[in-house]
Amino acid sequence: MAVITTSTVSIRCAGHNGRATLREAIDVGWRMCRICRTFICPKCIQEFDLKMAGACPSFIFGIDRHQLSPGPIPIEEVMLFVESNKSEGITGGLLETLFFEDEQMGFMPFYAAVEKKAEEEDKDDELSLEPPKIQEEIWSSFGFVMTKRRRGKFITWEKIG
Repeated sequence: MAVITTSTVSIRCAGHNGRATLREAIDVGWRMCRICRTFICPKCIQEFDLKMAGACPSFIFGIDRHQLSPGPIPIEEVMLFVESNKSEGITGGLLETLFFEDEQMGFMPFYAAVEKKAEEEDKDDELSLEPPKIQEEIWSSFGFVMTKRRRGKFITWEKIG
């Protein structure tokens, strides 16, 4: 799992929908609206102040229209929110197991890898030697999904979004 730091967490500007890491945003001077708690970059603050009479751009997302009240970004609060809402949830472990278990073999001790290889040789399965291909697909019945295939043969899938 990725370590959560201000350099790995990204936030999105409510004005132009651009992204920046939390560290970059703080360094450049992004602010957070005290009323609706959306983030906004300095350029969009100026644009909305000039063209929209200081209105907060969060109305784009369906939030009630209000005047922008920019304040500092509460770093500790954002980090706590990210930590409590990182994508583990119900399917986080399942996604990790289905799609990334083979890639984690590199982190296993040597003896565990040797034992696993010995078991695979007993199976005499040519397909197990080729690494699986993970790809995103759009299915008519389920929409956007992530699939795992080996030699074009379907292994498993998981709905995304």
